[in-house]
Amino acid sequence: MSEEQTKTPVYEDLQVGAKLKGFRRAKSLSLSELSKRTGVSEATLSRVENEQTPVSAHNLYILSQALDVDITAFFGDLASPIRNGVRSISRQSDRTPVETARYLSNVLCTDLANKKMHPAVNVVEKKSVAEVGGLASHPGEEFLYVLSGKLVLHTDFYAPLLLEEGDSIYFDGMMAHAYIAGGDEPARILVVITVDAKFPAAK
Repeated sequence: MSEEQTKTPVYEDLQVGAKLKGFRRAKSLSLSELSKRTGVSEATLSRVENEQTPVSAHNLYILSQALDVDITAFFGDLASPIRNGVRSISRQSDRTPVETARYLSNVLCTDLANKKMHPAVNVVEKKSVAEVGGLASHPGEEFLYVLSGKLVLHTDFYAPLLLEEGDSIYFDGMMAHAYIAGGDEPARILVVITVDAKFPAAK
């Protein structure tokens, strides 16, 4: 297998910036208006749209909800809506890991749009809150399960929490948080986020 085939994709490979710009313009929103809706700085939005910086998974969830699109819209154009009897299977061999600003993410079930839950398997390697850009929040609730390694969960209101293999936590996504590797090896975690936020209409 060639180096090009084994290279981890990054958001610019998926043209996330171009898709974000298209969704924003379809809503007739300026960068300033989208920034006010989401709390993501105008400068960050501009850099993302111009493929100058990756966007964190947290901000991608927020942006997808503010723009009234499913998060799968940023990963491809073939997602189908949820309907009676539908199912989605994510096989290990089919996953495409994406390097975000905070961790390596395997977003699951990207072939289904308008889901009420967004599952992902993330690999956390960074060792400090500063390294991941500080705490971040998102609408909805979050379930986190440590598949392997050790994870330190930093949040508002609580002291840093060490979670080891087999440990799990359920918490309010609006409570600002960050994942940090808690050992010498990366932590591998399953994260499921619910979608229940409503954003104000554009003025």
